[in-house]
This record gives sequence, structure tokens and C-alpha cells, in this order.
Amino acid sequence: MAIAQPIAQTFKVDTFGGCFITRVDLYFAFKDENLPVWVELRNSVGGQPGRLLLPHSRKVLEPSDININQTDGSTPTTFVFDSPVYVQDGKEYAFVVRTNSVDYRIWTSQMGEIDIATGTLIDTQPELGVLFKSSNNSTWTSAQMEDIKFTLYKAVFPLDFRGTVSLTNSIIGDQKTYPDNTADGLGTMYGRRLLSNPVEMTHNTTKVKILHKDHGMYSTSNNVEIRGATSGLSTTLNGTITDTATSLVLIPSTTGGSSVTGFEASSESSKIYLKINNEIMKGTLSNLNVTSITRALDTTTAVSHATGSTVELYQINKTPLTEINKIFTAITDVQIDSYTVALTTAPTVTGADGTPIVRVGGSQVFASENYRFETLRTIVETIELPQTNISAKLGTTSGTSPSGTEQSFSKLAKDVESIQLNSTVDLDRSNVIASQINETNELSGQKSLSLDISMTTNNQNLSPVIDLDRTSVVAVANILNDIDSSSDVYPTTDYNASTEIDGDQNAAIYITKKIALENPATSLKVTFAAVKPPTSDINVLFKVLRSDDSFDFDELGYEFFNTDGSPDSSVNVSLTEGDFQDYVYSAGIKDDGSGTDLGEFIQFAIKIVMQGTDAAKPPRIKQLRAIALAT
Repeated sequence: MAIAQPIAQTFKVDTFGGCFITRVDLYFAFKDENLPVWVELRNSVGGQPGRLLLPHSRKVLEPSDININQTDGSTPTTFVFDSPVYVQDGKEYAFVVRTNSVDYRIWTSQMGEIDIATGTLIDTQPELGVLFKSSNNSTWTSAQMEDIKFTLYKAVFPLDFRGTVSLTNSIIGDQKTYPDNTADGLGTMYGRRLLSNPVEMTHNTTKVKILHKDHGMYSTSNNVEIRGATSGLSTTLNGTITDTATSLVLIPSTTGGSSVTGFEASSESSKIYLKINNEIMKGTLSNLNVTSITRALDTTTAVSHATGSTVELYQINKTPLTEINKIFTAITDVQIDSYTVALTTAPTVTGADGTPIVRVGGSQVFASENYRFETLRTIVETIELPQTNISAKLGTTSGTSPSGTEQSFSKLAKDVESIQLNSTVDLDRSNVIASQINETNELSGQKSLSLDISMTTNNQNLSPVIDLDRTSVVAVANILNDIDSSSDVYPTTDYNASTEIDGDQNAAIYITKKIALENPATSLKVTFAAVKPPTSDINVLFKVLRSDDSFDFDELGYEFFNTDGSPDSSVNVSLTEGDFQDYVYSAGIKDDGSGTDLGEFIQFAIKIVMQGTDAAKPPRIKQLRAIALAT
């Protein structure tokens, strides 16, 4: 039969529970030399082929894959579906054969004719269905006396076998190649683009602060890779240089000038560091001449450079950028949004206003980071049919809380943490999905997050299904730290107490809006229910605008309730996540008549500072009430 137009064969599934179709054999007598042919599995509507294509059930074969037999139709061509296709018990389906060629011919049988292969009369039809023909792929005409010659295969699953799918995290961060899209020896790294000028330098100090929000690296054992810091200063090359040249000439900043603005020797042996195209080099600067050049620094490659090429000053404040754009095997002074790294060459900072601290680096600085989390939700698309089962075990890597002391990079075995797929899981420790450099240096190349999914069945025709194209996790980190004094921040001069107008370095803060009173009050009372684990604390502050104040409300600082932010009376530590205890805070005259009124005030605001050293056990607050009283 020619199949220039679609033909189809319906069939009914009579396997208990349904089954998974893996492939179909068809038998061709002729084929096209150029155009392909394909098979689709579809639903059936009213006994006819429908338009709904079953998932993963279209298989295309090129002419070179088609076997032909013009004698007896005994040579099959197998269409193997990319994934087994599930069909339900008791339902009717159809496979459709399609092509854009008029040259394909397929073997069929017809009632009353002789079977070429066996020489016997065809006097019965198989109970698999009906052959249909169509000219438009939507309206079908049945051929009641004919059937396509085919063999349909189903999968058989062993009943005593446990199949396991092991999933691990991909490399985290955005891929970045330096320079863009060019291999230069610096290679490719994965990280996040930081805010503009994230490198904070202090005069004559080898410690450099990196401003990196939510970096997830709260242990000094972390490694970090930094790339893309630039000086922002450049000129052009005056004359071509070969790949072995040891001198070059710069074009001056002004016509007839004898220097380039900002180009000066670094602090390291009075050498100037330059970058031309993809090559880093250093040499001795004298006016516009650079001599005694050392080529191909930092694993770059020495090549020829044409006149007019851009020459970048590859140093900032006399510190070579080779000391910043690199891998650091340790970090220090770790804070929730920053850390410090160590240089060899101290910068020389001379601000116009005498300020010995500057922020530099440009707008294309990338840094590797960890993803820290205490709550996880897997998103795994599955089909769990009757008599089948899916179970999962999670393997995590420990992290350190922002103000904590937990050990990072401790692996939790996958066979310990059983979880329910597609549900939220609160973990009892901080964990990290580690950067590529941390997985390499701290985990010996192991992946930091793994998920083993086990699949079993009690029906040999059925199996649970996982869609590997739709697997991901949502990882949630609690932003919680514990800043009480200047010793908790770097530099110590940056410290802002919780009582200041703004700038509190504690991350978990709730501040009410300014509340204006119709009538003046003299006392405040705050109540709420809270869960406060032993590793956390809750401090409550207030500020009031008194009736005779000449200040603006926004210019006022805060005061602690009870001098240190504690409640009026001691409260038991919460024992579980649902163990809410009642907290009461009073300022002014209290319920028992003690205390001193605050003086009449007409506006107030409440500030709640939540602190903790274990981000997996944060404080929780509900039912907040603030009452202004006239006593």
C-alpha cells in the first residue's frame, strides 16, 4: 500500500494496568531515496485515530534506516521510541505512518487473499483494530478488510529489581570566559556579577574587602575565584610588536604629550602591568616607553599585537590585577554580604579628600559563590502508577551560618536523609550547593548536592516514570546573623549599633511604619508570640516623638525596651518549631505600676531585631501587637 497520505492502524490495550510501548516493526516494499518516514502513537476517538500525540511517541527514520523487501515482506524496519510510551488498560489507540513522499510502499493484508509468506488463505482478522486512510490527517476512512503488517512491542520490568536514578547539582553560577568568548589562559569560570566597583581597597593594607551579597561562603575554608576587575584606564599601542618583543611604545593622552594619564609603575619592583588584547605583561615604564617586558603572565599567551591595539592598565592603585583576578584558597572577615582576601602588594590610595579607602574594579567583576540553604523543595515530574513506587534520598553538604561556627563541607550520606519528592523539607543544619572551585578543592571533585531516586514495581508491565528534562530544586536560606559590637564587622569603624537611625548590620529586622496618635500617650506595650531556639535572640526597640520635640521623627534613633531589648520577664526557650511562647515588652509605666513614663509622645515606631548563630533554627514571630497607653 502506498503511504503518500497518512495511514493508521488502531489497536486496543488488554494488558492489566496498561503497559509501556517501546517500539513497532513495520514492513516496507519500496522507499524514497531522500525523504524520511515517521510513526506516531495517538489517542483514538470513536474508534478512529485522534489528533492527540502521546508523549515521546513520534519517531522519524531516514531512508538509510528503512529496510525493504519486495518479495514476501519478511524484513522489518524497527521504529524505537525515544522513551517508552505509556498506554492505559482497556483503551484504544492508533499508530499513524506518515511521509511526504509518494514512493514509500508498506505491506498490508486483505481478507480473502493469499498470504505471500505462507501461501495460506487470509480468512480472519486480528483483534487488534482497523486500518484507516486519510488525505488530510484529520478525516479518516476505514478499510475494514485490510490491516497493516506490524509487530508492537511492550516493556517488561523485573519484579525483584530496584532501579535507581542518581541526580546531582550542575555547576552553579553564570558561565563567564575572560576575555569574552576568547580563550586566553584565564579560562572559564562560573559565578555571579557583583555590584559596580565591589573591590574595597585601603591604603597600604594587603587586606581587600569584596562586596558580595549573599555569597553563601561563611567559613574561612571557602575558596573563591574572582575575575573581571579592571582599572578603567587604557591607551593604544604605537607600532606593531611581535610575539617575542620586549619593548613597546604607548600613545600619549594628549597630542604632543609625554605620558598617559594614570599610567604609573606598580608597587612591585617599579614594574607596570599592561594587558593588550588577551595577553598580560609587565615592564619598566619611562615616559611612553615600556622596556624589559616579561610576556605572557598569568598563563596568557604571547602573540603579535598590531598598532592601534588597546593597551589596558592592568593594575589598580599600584596593585597588579593578577593579585585580584585569581583563585583565593581562603577568605577572612566573613560577613553576610562581604569577605576579605589577601594581596601580596599593598595598594597606594591617595584620594583627593584624603580618604584612604576606595571602591574599584568596574562593573564586570564576577565571583564564584555557594548557594546556602536550610529549606529545600524538589521539583521532579513523575508518574507513579498503581503497583509502582518512587522513593528518594537526599545527600547534602554542610555549610556555615553567617554568624555561626559550624564546619563547612561535611557530606551527609545519601542513605540517611529520606525525603518526599515535591514537598518542602526543613533541614536541621545549614547546607550549601558549593561553587565549582569549592567542589574541586574541598570535596575532592564530588558534587555537593545529590538526590537518589529509587523505582520499584509489583507489575511487570508497569514502571514509575521520571522526566529528567524537568528536574530542579528550590533552595531557601534564612537570612540571619548576630551583630552585637564592632568586633563583629570589618572594618570595625563600619559598625552601626541597633539604636542608630539606620545602618543596622543585623539582617533579620522588622520595623513598623511610623504610627501617629490622635491623643498623646506616655507608655508603650508590645506583645507577640514567638519561637526562640537556644541559638537565637529577639531584641525589641522603640522610638517616640514627644509632643515638645523639635526633631523630625526620621532623625530619631531607637531605644531598647528594658535597656537591652529583653522582655519584661524571662521566657522559656522554645523546644520545637511550633512551641510559641508569649513575650511582653513595656516602656514607661508598666501594668504593675513600676517604671517611669516616657513623657507625652504623639508618634512611635517599633523595631524588632532577630539574631542567631544557627540559620537552620531562626526565631519566628506571630500575633504582633503594639499599644500606646496614657497612664
